[in-house]
Amino acid sequence: MDKAEWQSFGEWIEDLRKRAGLRNTELAKRAGVSTQWLQELRKGGRTVHGEWRLPNPKDEALANLARALGVPVDEMLARVGRTPTRLGNREELGGSDADAEARIRELEERVEEQARELAEVRRLLEEERTQRSATAQ
Repeated sequence: MDKAEWQSFGEWIEDLRKRAGLRNTELAKRAGVSTQWLQELRKGGRTVHGEWRLPNPKDEALANLARALGVPVDEMLARVGRTPTRLGNREELGGSDADAEARIRELEERVEEQARELAEVRRLLEEERTQRSATAQ
């Protein structure tokens, strides 16, 4: 991959991070990577001694990042031109059924919290509309 492709990949990662509602530090912690590594990946590389260097992440780190962002590992690897089947089974990727179940529970809780927040926003909007109607009459 060239610089433009890595930068495009980094933009995709950043978009996924924002959609997940995670700060950079939270994502790095969940993926088990450093914030510096994550930043390098998101920017499509880094400058070393005045020279631009492209990222060269390990497949395992990309797999951890994929799981932290809730995307298929195969998709993450394919986007950086890696053959997804090279990693083998889930155990080799460091995941387990318990990890998957915990991640699902966490996502379900986040969805429930967002639903509660949305209901509260709707309630406040309706309350505001009611007050405006009362004031206009």
